[in-house]
Amino acid sequence: MKYCKKCLMPDTRPGITFDENGVCAACNNFEKQKYTDWDARLKELEALCDKYRGCNGKSYDCAVAASGGKDSIYQVYYMKEVMKMNPVLLSVGNYDWTDTGRKNLENIAEAFSVDLLYLQPNTRLSKLMARKTFEELGSPAWYIDALIYAFPYRMAAQLGLKLLVYGENINYTYGGKHNYETPSARMQMDNDVVKPVWHKWLEDGSVTEQEMESARMMTLDEYDAAGMEAIYMSYYVPWDAHHNYEVAKRFGFRHMDDEHRREGALENYNHIDSSAYGLSGYIKYLKFGHAAATEMASRWIRAGHATREEMIPLVKKYDKKLDQRMVDGYLQYTGMTPREFWQIMDKWYNRDLFYQDRDGVWHEKFEVGVGMVEGKRSILF
Repeated sequence: MKYCKKCLMPDTRPGITFDENGVCAACNNFEKQKYTDWDARLKELEALCDKYRGCNGKSYDCAVAASGGKDSIYQVYYMKEVMKMNPVLLSVGNYDWTDTGRKNLENIAEAFSVDLLYLQPNTRLSKLMARKTFEELGSPAWYIDALIYAFPYRMAAQLGLKLLVYGENINYTYGGKHNYETPSARMQMDNDVVKPVWHKWLEDGSVTEQEMESARMMTLDEYDAAGMEAIYMSYYVPWDAHHNYEVAKRFGFRHMDDEHRREGALENYNHIDSSAYGLSGYIKYLKFGHAAATEMASRWIRAGHATREEMIPLVKKYDKKLDQRMVDGYLQYTGMTPREFWQIMDKWYNRDLFYQDRDGVWHEKFEVGVGMVEGKRSILF
């Protein structure tokens, strides 16, 4: 396990690469923004918008995949206010909404005077999948993620809309299997967020193909046949999560602190819609040795909002914390007991990165910003 020399992302993040100087792809790709000709990129976006503006008369001329979060507000702001397009927002419900998340989604439609088409997932299936995907994949938000990727593409096609707008290309922006910059979101469904394990869920007969159909992503053949042109906004404008938050506040975006101060987060504005996202984010710590605090600290370091030295003690403090309210919400939603929950959590600890003491408590073998530490053991081992 080694850490990026610039930020605090370890090489255990799936798909991330490091250069010969020990700097991760995410840092190098962020640095490239300083030398990008953004005026030329903006002209490309203007030409794209001109191509589709008014394509349906006075009706919608594009769609924006929107959760109500800070980044989707930035996307809508840019398409509606800057590009003067007439977008429709396409969104998907969560397992267990936070009040803040609901208010933010409601606000985005009002703030920009746009229509919102919203898919409320099958409640029985959502509860079942929240549990199954946790037990069998260690990804309790898998089903909602699948819907988020599938619904906007399919609904835009049904509406006859060609231009569909997403936020950042997560593999390129944060490190992943597709480390190349592209305006096209055609390959987004292959970015490894939603692992293609569809038949796994059908094996015990508790889930049917018909129930899962709404979460099944378009094939590339279907995408091409629909004549779609899905894009990443991050290709056309500089992408900085904190800057997007500052812009979103100006249009009514609410942070989380009025409702709840999360135990394992450095900030109050990222992935605040549902406890399922928080739990999925925390399980990254068990599998890969990094979670939400590492993610945000690394983004701030890249953008110059903080230094690596400032962030190391904060990541050490917060990354390992599992928020109790998040756990309570998940247990209530799924009907799982605390004992069942922790037995399943034990499955997902990476034994190369953690060891378990005699009472079953897990401890790190690594030190944040350094890597593996030889002989690091608890006295209770």
